[in-house]
Amino acid sequence: MRYWILLAFFLLSQSVTSDSTRGKIQYDPKPEEGYFQGWNYSFKDKDTIIFVTFLVSNLGPGSLNNGVSLYIQSKKTGIYYSTKEFAGYDLDVTSGVFGQKSGTNRFYKKDNKVTIEVRLEDVSLDLNFQVGRFPILALSNGEYPLDPYAGFLRADIGFAKAKATGELKFKEQLIPLKGHGSLEHLNTNVEVYKFSKSWEILRAYSSNGWKFFYGGFTATDNFPKKFFKRYAILNEKNEIVYSGNVKEIEVTKWISNSFSGYEIPVGQELKLEENDKCKVIIQDSRDLGEINVLSNISVVLRLFVRMFFARPYQIHKETKVEWNCNADTDSEENLKFNTGTHSYYLINR
Repeated sequence: MRYWILLAFFLLSQSVTSDSTRGKIQYDPKPEEGYFQGWNYSFKDKDTIIFVTFLVSNLGPGSLNNGVSLYIQSKKTGIYYSTKEFAGYDLDVTSGVFGQKSGTNRFYKKDNKVTIEVRLEDVSLDLNFQVGRFPILALSNGEYPLDPYAGFLRADIGFAKAKATGELKFKEQLIPLKGHGSLEHLNTNVEVYKFSKSWEILRAYSSNGWKFFYGGFTATDNFPKKFFKRYAILNEKNEIVYSGNVKEIEVTKWISNSFSGYEIPVGQELKLEENDKCKVIIQDSRDLGEINVLSNISVVLRLFVRMFFARPYQIHKETKVEWNCNADTDSEENLKFNTGTHSYYLINR
């Protein structure tokens, strides 16, 4: 068993301003012990929420440890969470190519379709995402340096709110799936517990097809900045309209999450560096999913994990966002994104 899977994909954020800096979501192995790459897929329809994460990592004994985690919340299945871990010899990948095969689990892209196939115990999942330009956003604008560590962080959004179809076989049930989904990608060669305590990623959508992305990490005491958070707004053609750094965060409402024991900032106001006349108002609401990462592993493995991650949890909440620039209500400078998901990846207090 390896503890790499417990990272469960702590997604970052930084954004770009031109197509020339769009990212490459491809297999890109590194020799450092802290290296890992994650591909985080999400799916939602009227009855079902699914999160699937594929990872490759040098964390733990050996190198190129890899595997997949699956979270399902559905009226037909209830809540299901499982992980499957593999050694390097079970990994089938090609450097510089998008895709991964870990045992009988895989994802790949052909033409304008991304396919994922997951086989875990008595559960199997097949999903096809219809994607256009790929990726739509290079969040990190290349490799973001993690000073004072000799390492980097790279993140991209492959697609967002793409049409998705497939089927879920859960025990004796066959459940058709028809909804929308997204893909986020992270590549780093520094262990995340060294520079961060928690992460968040928010994806929200307007009624006219615009998209709002926000995320990053809250730093440890050893990192020079208190946090690193970025945002981006894309129009219906996936063209970047605004992007930049968050310079100040005011939490307007905290709640105590009884499942994890963490305090969650469900109301936030963001002040921005590049658009100082604008602010972003975030309001989270109901829970979409909660995962205790330690609940799905052996007692022995928990001892290793707690050396680095005291209390690893994932909390996913429904959210809405307002982009407010003190303009007239009819102006496009005031934008509302009323449908979204806000994911918190909690490592240590």
